[in-house]
Formats: sequence, C-alpha cells, structure tokens
Amino acid sequence: MDMEMETDMHLAAGYCAATGVYRSRYPPQFAAVTASSFPDYIFPRLLFPDRVARPAFIDASTGAALSFGELRELSIGTARALSALGLRRGHVALLLSPNSLHFPTLSLAVLSLGAVLSSANPLLTPDELAQQARDSEPFLVLTTGDLAPKLCSLPDVVKRVLIEQLLTDVVKDDGPEQATDLPASNIGRDDPALLFYSSGTTGRSKGVVSTHGNVLAMAASLERKWGTARAGDGGRGRDKQQDDDVYGCVLPLFHMFGFSSFVLGTAALGATTVVVPGRFSVQKMMAAVEQYGVTRLLAVPPMVVQMARAATGESSSLRLRQVVSSGAPLTREHIARFHRCFPGISLAQCYGLTESAGCVTMCDLYHDSVDGEGMAPSTEVEEDGVAAVTTAVEEERFSSGGSSVSIGRLLPDAEAKIVDPVSGEPLPPHRTGELWVRSPSVMLGYLKNEDATALALTAATAAEGGRAWLRTGDLCYVDSRGHVYVVDRMKELIKYKAYQVAPAELEDVLAAHPSVHDAAVVPYPDEEAGEIPVACVVKKPGSHHLQEDELLSFVQSKVAPYKKIRRVVFVDSIPRSPSGKILRLQLRSFLQGSVPEAEGRNSCK
Repeated sequence: MDMEMETDMHLAAGYCAATGVYRSRYPPQFAAVTASSFPDYIFPRLLFPDRVARPAFIDASTGAALSFGELRELSIGTARALSALGLRRGHVALLLSPNSLHFPTLSLAVLSLGAVLSSANPLLTPDELAQQARDSEPFLVLTTGDLAPKLCSLPDVVKRVLIEQLLTDVVKDDGPEQATDLPASNIGRDDPALLFYSSGTTGRSKGVVSTHGNVLAMAASLERKWGTARAGDGGRGRDKQQDDDVYGCVLPLFHMFGFSSFVLGTAALGATTVVVPGRFSVQKMMAAVEQYGVTRLLAVPPMVVQMARAATGESSSLRLRQVVSSGAPLTREHIARFHRCFPGISLAQCYGLTESAGCVTMCDLYHDSVDGEGMAPSTEVEEDGVAAVTTAVEEERFSSGGSSVSIGRLLPDAEAKIVDPVSGEPLPPHRTGELWVRSPSVMLGYLKNEDATALALTAATAAEGGRAWLRTGDLCYVDSRGHVYVVDRMKELIKYKAYQVAPAELEDVLAAHPSVHDAAVVPYPDEEAGEIPVACVVKKPGSHHLQEDELLSFVQSKVAPYKKIRRVVFVDSIPRSPSGKILRLQLRSFLQGSVPEAEGRNSCK
C-alpha cells in the first residue's frame, strides 16, 4: 500500500498516526453541555412542551403509564421523602428491585439529592448482598416486599425502605404543587453519582464509581446518537421520526447497559420506553413489541437467538425497525438466522462497559446494521483504492473464521487506541491489540481499590488532555472505515447470557468443599447462553465418592443462579504456570473433547 493510500485509509478510520488515537466521526457533544449535574440536565427536559404529556415509561404487564411530567413530579416528591429519612449528599442508596415502572423514578430521586445510587442484582443471595453492602456501606436500601427477606444479612443500622409504601406515601402526601423545585444539594460534575458493580478486567466484583460528569456525558452522547437523522446526514440533524420511536426495555435496569439506555438515554431523548417486567420470556417480549408498537429493541445475544427460534415467519404486523444487541458478540450464524426470520428488521451491535457508564461504540442506526453475512456495510463513499484494501483484508479475516461482526463506530466524545499487548505501541487500522478507550464517561475509579484502579486506568497526563485511558482487556481491531471489531478477550471473565461471571469467585467456593483438592473454572461455548461456567476439579485423596451432582448443588447454594457451575469434569491436576497462574487456555482446549460426554447428564438451561 503506498503512502497516499495509507493516509486516506487512516483519515477514513479517524486514525491519527502521530498520536495513535482513533476519534469519533461525530462532532464533540459534551463540551456544549452546561448542566452541573445529571438532575440539572434531565429535569428541564422532562418539561419540554412536546414531551411533558407524552408517556415516558409504560408497564407492559399492566398498561400503566408515567408521562415525562409525572416522572419529574414523582421523582422530586420521592427525593423529598428520602431527604426526610435522612438521605444526604454523599450517602449511598442501594436499589434492590426488579424492572418496574418506577425504577427510573427512584433513581432520579436519589441522584437529585446528591446521594450515590448503587444497584444490586435481585438474584444475588443474602450473603452476596451482604458482601456488596460491606463494600458500599449504604445508608439505606430501597427494595420491594418480595425482596426484603434477602436483606437479612445486612447490619441493622442500614435502613430498609419498602418501595411500595414509599411511593404510596409520596402520592398521598406530596401533590404536584409541592414538587416544583428540587431539594438543594449543590451537586457538581465531580461528585459521585453511581456505584455499580462489575468484575472489571479481572477477578472479583468491584464497585465502579461514576461521577455526575460521567453520567452527563453518556446521556448527552446517547441523546445525540439516537436523536440524529436517519437520512445519512452524518449526525447533523434531528431524526424527523424520533417522536415516533418507542423503545422496548427487557434489559435489567440494575445493569449498566439497561440503566444507561433507559434512565439516561431515552429519558434525555424524550422517547417512550415500554418496560417488560418479570422473568424474561420471548413470547411476552414479542407480545409487548406488537401491542405497544415498539420500534427499537435493546437486547443481549441470548434474546436475539430466542427471537429467531420463536419466529413465526410473519413479522409484517410489527413496527419494530431495529434490534440493538450488546453484552457479548453475536455470531455470524445467529445474525444470518435472525435476518432470515426478520428480513425487514435491522440488527446492530454496540459495545460498552460498566466502567464507561454505558456504550462507547454503536453501529450507525439503520445504516451500519450487520447484514445476513455478518459484515457491517459502510455508509460512506470511499476511494476505490481504500475500499479495495479494506475489502481484501476483511474478506481474509472472514474466510479464516476471525471476528467479522462490527460492534460499531465510536460514539460522540469517545476516543480509542489499539495497543500492542507486548510492546505497548498504538496500532493502525487492521492491526489487532488491546482496546483502550477514553471518554468523559469513563469512571472515576474502583471504590476503595487503588490497585485495581491503577490496573484499569492509565495515569492521566496534561499531554493526554487530563483524562485517563481505560484498558478494556478486549482484543480488537479497527477497519479503514472506523468500524471496531472484537477478536477475543484478554480478561478471564465468563459471559453467561451477558452476565459477567468471575472464575476466581467460583473457584473459591469450590475450594471450600471438604472433598476438593484443587479447582479451575473456565468458559465453554453454549448456543443459547453464549458461555457456561465449567469446573475442572481435582478430588482430595480418599474422596472417590465425590460426584458431579454434589458439587453442582454445593455451588448453587452459595451463588446467584447465573453464576452457578453448569458442568463438572474431574481431572488429575490443574495446569499452572511456574508462578501458579491457572493455564486456562490449556483447560479450554482439553474441555473441547471432554464436556460433550457430560451433556446428557447436566443441562445448562
């Protein structure tokens, strides 16, 4: 490739060879935001004349709706009630709740007081909740009557507030005329706003501290991305059909993907969100999509797989125009199957982390959606030479089985580097290395964990604009059109139905069993779940009686359902490096021939 062609390719990719940085094709968005906190940003938007009476959230199970104006009134009224209970700026409020119409209300109420919102998976065991509470030290817990018994292991000093009673009292005692002003809190952009838990790049779950500035940046970025025209104007205009868009929410709101999409994104955009509460069911989801005219559905790969499996072959009655998937990569096979079942619905991917307060890449809606062959078509006119090089490189990757499904382009204000894991040097397009991202939405750090923060974030320097780079632990490359592709993960997390499962946590549980001498947990491919946790176990001498079912039950009793071991393979030893590190790649290769024999004994469903 000659120098002129290489320069053209770099420009098309948004790559600067001098700095090694890839930049978003969208103009900067965050610099224009003047609000000092997320409540300052969101509450005025809820009163815009064209949306104050529009439904903000609809409960698909009951048909109950909350308009944008009512969302504001109820959120401020709830903030006053929480203030009366003693919640103050800097306090942590733990929200333990399934998806509901009022999850956004409670979230906005906490944030408007300058308190820090933390969330927890309702599937966690009482001991797991207690462990998270010991780390986050909540002032109070907001939970439902059904989930309240799970708080039995929390210290008595932590207040329990039942959501049902709280909201009943707010509606009864705090009318709209009293809920016109926010309680004074003097919140700034550097104040902590969210404390969501993530396994990060390695190891145990850690508290991710996101500031109001981080949250503001993500809300503004999604508002810009989802609110731009679909007519190919490069993000310069508003979507003329935006008022027509209805978003479907089946993602858990306690997870950053769901929270950032619906509490931050659609709320800022002014789009209606249909919440489908309760245990996921593809039939229930599709019924809500049809009944409420959902046009854009956010999902994780197992949901996309189930949509295709349950397809009846007739989708003309649906208003659904797009499905956006994240949490784990979609395979080419699943993409092709989806397009065969839903030829009129585009399928796109996005990528983000808890540490980045949500998405950092997303396919250009309605233009860069992946097609039936798993490729992300370009929407831009390229020079013939650059296009030819791009096609040749990507066809070679595709035919060799490499990653070929784009996770989209960088969102507004996001920057990236592809860093050689060995040399540490930034890499140009079509070279694979670790993805580093930099954005005003990237976290402040991990709560009370300076070592983990230092591993995840580079030192911020004036030369780098004062912002740190987040090391994602994912091996990626960027093509000459700016599309990002995930090749593999450097980190050891298992992605079960888009949940993050840390092998180290399960290995500690297995080690506590009196008949286990050594254990290692590794992922194993599964069509529906993506990956399942499989344990390789060495029995202690004299423990020949130990059976697989006993270990499965032992682990299941101590962890949330999505974390449980799905299969056990007994081995003579666990391969380790001289330093004692488990050689997981060797185990994964070994399991390719060992696990199928156990398939009939243990279902992963």
